[in-house]
Amino acid sequence: MNMKKVVFFETKPWEVDYVNGSLKDFEVEFCEEKLTAENVEKYADAEVISSFIGSTFTSEVLSKLKSLKMIATRSTGYDHIDLDYCKNSNILVSNVPSYGENTVAEHAMALLLSLSRRIPESIDRVRANSFIPEGLTGRDLKGKVMGVLGTGHIGKNMIAYSLAFGMKVLAYDLYPDEKFASEAGFSYAELDYLFAKADVISLHLPYTKETHHVINKEAISKMKKDVVIINTARGGLIETDALFDGLSSGKVGGAGLDVLEEEKFLSEEVVLLHMDNHGEVNFKVALENHMMAHLPNVIITPHNAFNSKEALERIITTTIDNVKCYFGGSCKNLVAHQ
Repeated sequence: MNMKKVVFFETKPWEVDYVNGSLKDFEVEFCEEKLTAENVEKYADAEVISSFIGSTFTSEVLSKLKSLKMIATRSTGYDHIDLDYCKNSNILVSNVPSYGENTVAEHAMALLLSLSRRIPESIDRVRANSFIPEGLTGRDLKGKVMGVLGTGHIGKNMIAYSLAFGMKVLAYDLYPDEKFASEAGFSYAELDYLFAKADVISLHLPYTKETHHVINKEAISKMKKDVVIINTARGGLIETDALFDGLSSGKVGGAGLDVLEEEKFLSEEVVLLHMDNHGEVNFKVALENHMMAHLPNVIITPHNAFNSKEALERIITTTIDNVKCYFGGSCKNLVAHQ
């Protein structure tokens, strides 16, 4: 009897051992690479595919996966997957909805603390054999207004951490949790009011058509001078050109970014040279990312906010459970279904 085939992309050695011990009744294949249009035909017989966000599930790729019935993305976000195609082709899509609620919020706070106390500059100075603190004056968080966009699992943790530092919190969400707000001690506000009052704005929204470039030139024009912007959610929430202009003009005092538009070209410039369709690349955005990475009031990390030992274990455990439930006929954590 043919066993059901499951393929895991973008895997690390520890994940292989973990999965093999949990999916013994299936034919499981592992690939360290991402799923791409170039390698997809090798996996046309896969019934289930699991990947992280580096793999591309465009209509072109999906059309070649003739046996595919389910995608189990090892992420909360799923904007790397063509959901319309999946729905029309009866391909189920599951995600990991809440693996990093504290992990990502901790990283966001780490970015803010590093900016407010000028940690990278301080480290560079000591490594240059200087132990003089002049010119490294930072700012307190206590008493400042934190604006949190999105109050899901991660946003709620960010609110808790901000309140613990003595910050005042304003939050925005299409579906405000007033009970949580009352218990925690913060208030919801309309976007324009939040933009006008916040000293720090931290993004924890999902990426959708409605949230695309929620931080744009108009939004930044409404913000306080020296506002600090933190983004550990999705690059497309911020209009890169607007942020770069804000930083250049001094309107934006600092930015802590774990995600960027066109972020893959920060480390894979050679990809640009070999792309057949350069119209798919916004070269201005790619260049502005490079320039921002060298500004003293900007900290960019390589999409690493999720990356703690505990969170990674939660990701793979939930993914395995999603796959098992699919084969058992009771699907979980679906974001696209028949």
